[in-house]
Amino acid sequence: MAYENTFNKDFARKLAKAENAEAYLEAELAKLKSRTLELNSAREHMSRGYELVLEGLKMAFPDLDLNDKNLVGTPNRMARALIEVCSGMGTDEKEIFATTFPAENYNEVIILKNIDYTSLCSHHFFPFTGKAHVGYLPDTSHGSESKVVGLSKLAHIVDCHAQRPQLQERMCSGIMESIKSELRPAGVMVVIEGSHGCLSCRSAKKANASMITSSLDGKFKEDSKLRAEFLSLIGLVKQ
Repeated sequence: MAYENTFNKDFARKLAKAENAEAYLEAELAKLKSRTLELNSAREHMSRGYELVLEGLKMAFPDLDLNDKNLVGTPNRMARALIEVCSGMGTDEKEIFATTFPAENYNEVIILKNIDYTSLCSHHFFPFTGKAHVGYLPDTSHGSESKVVGLSKLAHIVDCHAQRPQLQERMCSGIMESIKSELRPAGVMVVIEGSHGCLSCRSAKKANASMITSSLDGKFKEDSKLRAEFLSLIGLVKQ
């Protein structure tokens, strides 16, 4: 295991703030043990289910060789993959925005565009992938309480909402509502582009089709020029 990655992602910032780093780490390790055992039990349960899926597939197509070396261990791999793809449900959104900075006098739009994501369609459990574009307008009327956030946090909130079974529409509005709730900006806008496996691999089989959704609030909903600026800056329209 690459403990350096775990340290930097999960522990370093919190340990820096802890009054007693050793006591904090002991408590977190106890939580880690409990949660890891819960996830392992879930993996075992799902793995048994995937075994039934493969057995059902063989019933449909008797030529399928379940003893094929490429299928040995597949139920376990499928279960582990599903836990990873859905890991956003185990993320605390408030923790993502735990560190903010004063907006001071900056009252122009802030955008992070082309945020890659992978999500899972809740209708067919096929993946959909694409790019998210997130923008917000700090509300400087709050004075010293006006907030901006590090750019990595905008990428993390996209991952938090992407990594779960859902519809693209819900993912889009969920990201918008999280930013609205935690940063209290004057406006927020989210645009998501997605290519869906359930459209490209089955039914209509349109491999090049792309779905675009948007969710907006505050100044972005009220001001058409601000919306146009956002869409121009992310490259979806030309001014």
